[in-house]
Amino acid sequence: MRYLGLAFKNLFRSPKRSLTLGVNYAIVAFVMTALLAFARGAASNVSTSLVRASAGHLTVSGQYAASGRVYGGMLRAPEVASIARRELGEGAQVLPRYLVRSAVYKGGLSKRLSFTGIDASIDRGFETQMRFSQGSWAEWAADPNGVALTEAQAAYFGIGAGDELVISLRSRFGAFNTGIARVRGVYATDNYFMRDLALAHFAFLRGLDLAPEDAATAIYAYLPRASEAGAARERLEAALAAAGFETSRPASDAEAISAVSAASIRYETDKEGRDRVMLTLSTLDEVLGLVRSVLGAVSAVGALVAAVMLLVIAASIFINLRMSVNERLREIGTMRAIGVESSAVSGLFVLEAALLALSFSLAGSALGALACLAFRLAASFPPGGSLAVFLDAGRLALEPRLGDMAAISAAIAAFAAAFAWLPARRGGRVAPVEALNSAF
Repeated sequence: MRYLGLAFKNLFRSPKRSLTLGVNYAIVAFVMTALLAFARGAASNVSTSLVRASAGHLTVSGQYAASGRVYGGMLRAPEVASIARRELGEGAQVLPRYLVRSAVYKGGLSKRLSFTGIDASIDRGFETQMRFSQGSWAEWAADPNGVALTEAQAAYFGIGAGDELVISLRSRFGAFNTGIARVRGVYATDNYFMRDLALAHFAFLRGLDLAPEDAATAIYAYLPRASEAGAARERLEAALAAAGFETSRPASDAEAISAVSAASIRYETDKEGRDRVMLTLSTLDEVLGLVRSVLGAVSAVGALVAAVMLLVIAASIFINLRMSVNERLREIGTMRAIGVESSAVSGLFVLEAALLALSFSLAGSALGALACLAFRLAASFPPGGSLAVFLDAGRLALEPRLGDMAAISAAIAAFAAAFAWLPARRGGRVAPVEALNSAF
């Protein structure tokens, strides 16, 4: 403690040099805190938005083979859902959905839209995310042939609530099928993954695709805690296999994204020649794998910039400490003359360098966190802009964390101590007589 107090007293014996070096530490800490806050916030925001729109904590999708053909989606969907509810427990929510991509025609215009079919009686997670400018959730839910379009989609066709659309798709059998839908809602949303979502009813899309009554595109399971997804998948895999389903896991993050977002596709020829239902079980972590890789790359670039800055600072550390040792030769000689070991003298200089780095990096991290919070509160962006995937209610998702700030400050302090060791060690080795009578 005595050395610690002495080190604190010596931090600003050369105020100009200490302040210059300290500001450099603070800048590095500020930059790294902001980058990590962006990466943390983006990952959290993307995860939340994706779960609320087009993925579950655990998503069951797949294909089925029948009569020599392989079709997208699954058969025996009610049985799969029942097994999932039993295995995942009462706290889990299990929701079947039907996804198709189809062409929509109105007034001489056409456009391909992605439709998500839900059971409005149990799947109400979309309702709180949709701000209806025309129609309402209740009007859409009451019409079996009703659809809800985004404001951009409605503007493209020049239509509004009450208008009819012709929906045409190439069904799973390869033949074209058409249906008439009525617009029952036009909405806006802050969720990036819902910005192109056209909402329809599960039974309507299944019929349009000419699919059997026990078919679904995917089943989404929402768990009380996302961290339980891995263990939940193991239990569900075993139960589905026991019921005669063929189960697998996505081989890559890209395959996981494809598994949770694939709409009904045209059939393929079955090479095995046996009827079966093949299910792929994907966790949210796998779906987010590519996103985390991108954000990890952003953080890595930031870390590289910080490392370059610190290497530049390293020269300043060496020069600053060398000058400090020169200026304090008489003090060093006195300490050595009264019996202080050379290692203790060296340790004092290293401690001073580490404390200076720690103090300013903590201040820089704190300023970085405050700047992130202020920016999040003060700056807003259009929901449809290039930053939309990173936005939460129009504001950039920035999440500075105390653990990250402490780790950044500790790393900078350790770096400063490491580069201070060589000049400090040389200063500690100066003989008492030499220190008292000459310059180092």
